[in-house]
Amino acid sequence: MANRSRRVVPAGLALVLALVMAGCNANSQSTEPTKDKNTALESVPQGGTLHYLSRRRTESFETANAQMVPTSRLRWVHRGLTSWQTFPDKDTILVPDLATNTGSTDDGGKTWTFTLQEGLKFSDGSPITAQDVKYGIERSFAPMFQGGLGYHKTLLVGGTDYDGPYDGKELDSIEVVNDHKIVFHLTRPFGNWPWIVSMPAFAPVPAAADTEPETYGEHPVASGPYKVTSFRKGSQAVLERNPNWKADTDQARFAGPDKIVLDMGLNNDTIVQRLIDDKGEDQTAISNALISPSQFQRIESDPSISRRMANSPSGYFRYLAMNVKRPGLSDVRVRQAINYAINKAELQSVYGGPKFGGQITSTIMTPGIPGYTEYNLYDGGDTGNVDKAKELLAGADVSNLTLTLTYPTDVSAIEEKEAQSIKNSLARVGIKVELKGLDGDTWHELVSSADGNYDMTTNGWGADFPSGTSTIQPLFASSEIGNGGGNASQYSNPKVDAAIDAAISEPDLDKAAKMWAAIDKQIMEDAPVVPILVQHTQALAGSKILNYFIPAYPPFANELVVGVDH
Repeated sequence: MANRSRRVVPAGLALVLALVMAGCNANSQSTEPTKDKNTALESVPQGGTLHYLSRRRTESFETANAQMVPTSRLRWVHRGLTSWQTFPDKDTILVPDLATNTGSTDDGGKTWTFTLQEGLKFSDGSPITAQDVKYGIERSFAPMFQGGLGYHKTLLVGGTDYDGPYDGKELDSIEVVNDHKIVFHLTRPFGNWPWIVSMPAFAPVPAAADTEPETYGEHPVASGPYKVTSFRKGSQAVLERNPNWKADTDQARFAGPDKIVLDMGLNNDTIVQRLIDDKGEDQTAISNALISPSQFQRIESDPSISRRMANSPSGYFRYLAMNVKRPGLSDVRVRQAINYAINKAELQSVYGGPKFGGQITSTIMTPGIPGYTEYNLYDGGDTGNVDKAKELLAGADVSNLTLTLTYPTDVSAIEEKEAQSIKNSLARVGIKVELKGLDGDTWHELVSSADGNYDMTTNGWGADFPSGTSTIQPLFASSEIGNGGGNASQYSNPKVDAAIDAAISEPDLDKAAKMWAAIDKQIMEDAPVVPILVQHTQALAGSKILNYFIPAYPPFANELVVGVDH
């Protein structure tokens, strides 16, 4: 699998690049187009101008290196083979987008076929073909486009040795049968491929329009409901309707506003304050600004503001990773004792309490990831069970145990407070903890290396798509130890590796979900981590914004379904 290790920082404090899936049956797939899209949502009126206030210095509509999810503003302009439908009160589902269904396989998930809908056109009037999809994917392999979600780069046959189409070479494992049929040949069976093709890199790009690849994202040919009519780098982009987009071919987008104005490079706190004040054009604005704990009190104290704030029902997995290869942590009883010892209620308070900080957890998968099952192998209550922890430590015959806890120092003061709380919890059971703060780059290099010169580290994770494949595999597979991998516990269990491999290969996603549930518990029996919180996210919108909510997955508002009251 591609390296996708990343740090998830506290919600409301820094940009989160990773995602978490929610909805216990979110792997259910709609296979045919339907006019009943987003049936749990109110319809939005057509017309008006939507304003987007961005804290990012540079926004672009480039798909080749994007990590943005299929419910983001990138999808105002671009469509994929599949997409996601989100709802305020039920599970997120996968639906066809450009394709007629969510894909088919006749060999257990190693070969996947998709057929494009008839009559689809780009904003310039040219037909959208399977060749355009192939070319769009091939661009993402070019060295100039670093980053992005790279699952396909290792899953497609020949992908690891391919450098994109700009030297005239094609990737043969992406087979164009005709203008409407495309076939993907994978290196191994992979049941979640229909979710992978919803990622930004699978948007169609006509090769003839890609004459300046470095700036294509500033003036792309649109397949979605909006086209870029004005772009000033680092300042503003203006989007207007694509006359060739047809609503009856699109299950993912409402496309209510006539116009979208995206302002870039704004100060985060200024954006939040503008949305709180709710004046003029800001009444029809949404943003990617992050609400800080200091702003929650003001928002909560005023109903006219608080009713405009969306709060996620699920979120990111926050945990303490214990390096199982270190002498002090090699005994499972020590790791189990640490699970009992941690005061999770105090950590919850550090992050903002139950409403804004998150919910206490005891599992690896978060609520809503397919297969999520609630259990608690080390139930010490919210504040911990000191007696049980001491009992386990006595059985392990450890005395005067000293461990180091390494954490990044350049994110926020919260991670230092989190580390101090863990130190205090373990002091109650006789474990001495030495805190070691490192700058973020040094920290990441340390915990993602094979050397593993640390005892414990705090960390967070969000899945890129809805499966244990994107949660359990990167955090606990032996292959993810070192080389930038996400296995900070240095955990290696051949039986778990075999179970992970089987679950990844299973094309029946409902069956795979049950397999991931079993693996979750199997791993926790070895106690390589202490699950702490499912972190929540919040977002604020102007008073004239319609359909603004954060679903269980992804923990961001769906920017494709919002409308404006005009």
